[in-house]
This record gives sequence, C-alpha cells and structure tokens, in this order.
Amino acid sequence: MPVERELADLVAQRLDEAYLREILVRLLQTPTDVPLGQTELAPEDPKLARYSREVIAPALARLGYTRLTIDDANNLVCRIGTEGASPSLLLMGYAVAQHGNLMADPYSGRIASAAEYGLDEPCAFGQGATQHKGALAAGLAALKLVAESGVPLRGQLVFAVNTEGRSSHTCSRLILDGQGVRADHGVLLFATGNRISLGNRGRLDVRITVRGRSAHSSQPWLGLSAIDGAYEVQTRLRALQLAARHPQLGAAQATLYQVQFAPIAPHTLPDTAVLTVDRRLLPGEDPDAALAEIRTAIGDLSPYQVEVAPGALMYPAEVPPDAPIVRALQAAARATLGRELETFYLPNTFDAGYANHVGIPTVMFGPGIRRLGSEVTAEEFVALSHVRDAARVYAYTILSLLGTV
Repeated sequence: MPVERELADLVAQRLDEAYLREILVRLLQTPTDVPLGQTELAPEDPKLARYSREVIAPALARLGYTRLTIDDANNLVCRIGTEGASPSLLLMGYAVAQHGNLMADPYSGRIASAAEYGLDEPCAFGQGATQHKGALAAGLAALKLVAESGVPLRGQLVFAVNTEGRSSHTCSRLILDGQGVRADHGVLLFATGNRISLGNRGRLDVRITVRGRSAHSSQPWLGLSAIDGAYEVQTRLRALQLAARHPQLGAAQATLYQVQFAPIAPHTLPDTAVLTVDRRLLPGEDPDAALAEIRTAIGDLSPYQVEVAPGALMYPAEVPPDAPIVRALQAAARATLGRELETFYLPNTFDAGYANHVGIPTVMFGPGIRRLGSEVTAEEFVALSHVRDAARVYAYTILSLLGTV
C-alpha cells in the first residue's frame, strides 16, 4: 500500500474527535479577550499567563510533550523530535481574542447549530472561536494523534503559542529570536476558512508630530495653531501617489487613522498635533523607503516644526504557490479530505511576515470564517467539521514532512 494511503488511513483512524471537541470547549471557556474599552492586551496579563501556563502547557504535558519553555511574556514553545534536526516544522497558534466583544455569553463554549448565522451544523461558540481557538484545538488534536501513532519523527516539530495582543511582531521576535526558534517550514494556526493564505500586506505606523504655538482662541494671531498645521499635513498626504502594486494585494496604501492635539484646555489653540498614518506595505517594499516617501510628501511646513518618525512595523509576507510547505498542505488535503485547498491573499497584516522575514517560509491555515464587517463584535463560532478537517491536515502534514514512515 502506498505511504500516502497508509498515512491517510492512520489519520482517519487515530484522530480523537471527542478530545478535539473537549479541548476546543476548554479553550473557549478560558478568557483571553481584549476587554471593551481597550484596543490591546499586554502579554503579561494574568489571563494570558493562565492560558499558557494552566491550560496549554498541562494539555501538552498530558500528551507526553514535556520539553516546554514559557517566557516572561507567556509565550509558549514546545519542541518535539530531534533538537536542531532537519526537516523541521513550526506550528504557531495564538492566545488573544480581539473580537466578539458584544457576545452575550463569550465563555460558554456551547455546542449548537449556527443556522441563524447561515451554518446549519454543530458549531462551538465562544470568543476567539472564529479567530484562532478552533485552529489551536485542531493543532493540539493533531499532536495527540502524532503522539499515539507510534511514528518516530526524524526531524523537529516546534509548537508555539503566541500571546501577541498589540498588533506588532514583539511576541514573534521573543519566540523566534529570543527562544532561538528556526524551521524549514511554518504554518500559523489562524482562521482562514481552511484555505491557505500565501501572503498578506505589512504595516508601518508613521507618527507625524507638528509643533506650533498655543494662544487663546480670542486672539489666534498670537499663536500658531497645530490644527491648521495638521490640516496642511492631511492635504499633502492626500496628494501622495504610491506607485507600488501587487497582482493579488493591490496598491500600496497610506491611511491617516488618528489625530491627537495638545494641550486640550478651555478656549486654547493647541501647539502640538500628532498624526498617525497606517502605511500598508506590499511584499518587496522597503519600510525605510516608505517612510521617506511620506517625509518627502509633507516637505517643509514652515513656520511649523515637523517630525516624521517610524512606529510599529509588521512585515509583509509572500510564499510561492509551489513552496514545499504549500505542496505538503495540499498533499495532506488531497489524502485526508479528497480535495485541494483554495489559496488566497489577505489584505490584513499578520505575523507570517516576521517568520518569513527571518527565513521561515510560512503560510496561514486554519478553521474559522472571520466576519470583519458589522458582525466583528457579535457572536463568534467555528464549525466542528471544519476543526476536524484542519486537524487531519495538520496531522498528515506533520507525519509526511517529519515522520519516518
């Protein structure tokens, strides 16, 4: 019997769907959300510490995986197989739930039909279900299958849980650089509707500070209002023409999304304005060149003083459709699901950019259909069948790439 058929049969017979459901519910019942009124969550937050140290780490230990490290930011890294061996595979899941903020019962983990939302089959409800908790549960179920398969690994598997909650690469740096993680291939366990995300845009926040002089609003000629200076910056930014384009991700983009003035006082013209521009980066674009474009577009704003400085940076990502990790995932889907996976590109920004930046060809794949319109704060759920399918693909990919079958 061909090796592919043996692996497919092994995955079909060994996947523990009861465990898959149990661990998914456990993840959903553990709060990891960004609270209403906040836009980010620090990795050191006690609920993320609990998630990594009291939920994920014990779950891995019960599967026999004990080579665990958890850093001060509560990022978890589990090494399986031969240390430093090749081939090697990185599977990285996430902790922070950023949406579903208005769910009536965000930690229920209830199993019910989502027919009223257009998905008439058993689904698991809870904050983070749509984003990554379904994918993380599928990854843990795949690890259980690998542990119980009896197939030794000739390479190394690195399973990580990332506590990033500030829309930056900080925790990826702590995992990949701080904990010395490198791999030949990478998969981010994140909701893609069980499609393969081959690439996404990056992001550079550009902070523009405009300084004038305060004055009482009854005598504005005594000052130099930062409001007027900020208006002129916006006018010049609207005239900025960005030439870069990508066949799937479209045009480069610069969007002003925040303006702050100081001081805020009665009848007072502010002397300082801080404008923040979201400069979306396409694969191949240089962040320094993107910053220089904005600086040039603003130019001399005398008599105002202007400073243009870089803020948070997240790299773009792009992996060729015929990359080995893509071929491995497609082979896994053909063998376990009887079909190939759709590939696509995301306009958003994700951590795949940093993994690719440090030389790990990384894609995103996982269950969950993200709803980013008006439903972004509403109910979150993931179909159990989609989580099962992802677990099969993860398990087959691990065994086909790393197993001695």
